[in-house]
Amino acid sequence: MAVKRRTSWLVWLRRLTQTFFLALFFYLFLHTVYHPINRTEGPIKLFFHLDPLIALNTWLAWHTLERAMLLSTVTLIVTLLFGRWFCGWVCPFGTIHNFFTSVRGGPAKAKLAAGGYDRWQRLKYYGLGGLLAAGLVGVNVVGWLDPISFLFRSFAMAAYPAFNRGVVALFTWVYDVNPGLGAVRATLVTEPVYEFLRRHVLAVQQPHYHGSVLIGALFILTLALNFFRARFWCRYVCPLGALLGVVGQRPLVRLKTTAEACNDCRLCLKDC
Repeated sequence: MAVKRRTSWLVWLRRLTQTFFLALFFYLFLHTVYHPINRTEGPIKLFFHLDPLIALNTWLAWHTLERAMLLSTVTLIVTLLFGRWFCGWVCPFGTIHNFFTSVRGGPAKAKLAAGGYDRWQRLKYYGLGGLLAAGLVGVNVVGWLDPISFLFRSFAMAAYPAFNRGVVALFTWVYDVNPGLGAVRATLVTEPVYEFLRRHVLAVQQPHYHGSVLIGALFILTLALNFFRARFWCRYVCPLGALLGVVGQRPLVRLKTTAEACNDCRLCLKDC
């Protein structure tokens, strides 16, 4: 019973932490959008600076680092202590994949019974090696698959423009039609909401990007693959997860047992 209480507490703590960092990512992202109170100062690059894959590739390609990128050493140090904590507690893209995996229902929970690692997960390590080899010869292609870069690009070029245009079209329609809500006209409710969104969320003028349809399709595909295999991106594609997996292969704080004590009940895997 004590184990169940502790597990439940850790699960909720993890969910709260993931929610916080995902909200922080969106908040910082909105600071890069051009709206009336647009600001570019502050830690808008925080997640990029926490990303050791970007820092390592930058150093390999140009043999220099922006000072703020040294923040990525914090990620590496904590990974050495606790394993791939960044993937499960901080990474906003990982949180989104966890969410879409959770809505799978029953099949997602069956992954514990099916076992953990499978040989196809080696693909992300081969991908990591290829990306770093490219960086070593001065070709910077890490941004194609780095999860922070991939997520930011998907939102900046596809998801956010679609959201922006959809919201503007909806509120414009309500303003033009102005349907009645009982004795109250709809615009009395919607206009204050629209004004808030216009000042804090929506772009003043949404630019159009070449390739946005392709970027959006790839983003949707990565999310849809969670219904084929739980956390597909994290398991088979993510090069940052591969790097952290190498660094945190034997963390100082981890579950320990002996062959004699283990009866293969898999409760440790379930609790993790």
